[in-house]
Amino acid sequence: FPPSVVLYDEIDAHVGGRAAAAMARLLVGQSRGGGQIISVTHSASIAAVSDRHVVVERDISGDGDGSGSANVRVRVAEGSDRTVELARMAAGDFDLGEKAV
Repeated sequence: FPPSVVLYDEIDAHVGGRAAAAMARLLVGQSRGGGQIISVTHSASIAAVSDRHVVVERDISGDGDGSGSANVRVRVAEGSDRTVELARMAAGDFDLGEKAV
């Protein structure tokens, strides 16, 4: 039996441009086989073809010696929020205001 869930953790590491777009198409094709595909990615190309875009954000506080704490937020990006998030990802994680989109 084919797997019902496949998890890819940063399958797109060191991949960009046309290769990332081709990888996104391969993942879409794989998802059409009836299984669930979960991809942890920093690639806007891969995130853009997903049915659901979940953003995980981590804030680390402290003085850099490892004694700080981490706060993690998880949200579903939809509508204009998703557009802004994809633009942020494509720009290389720079902080983008609404004017940049």
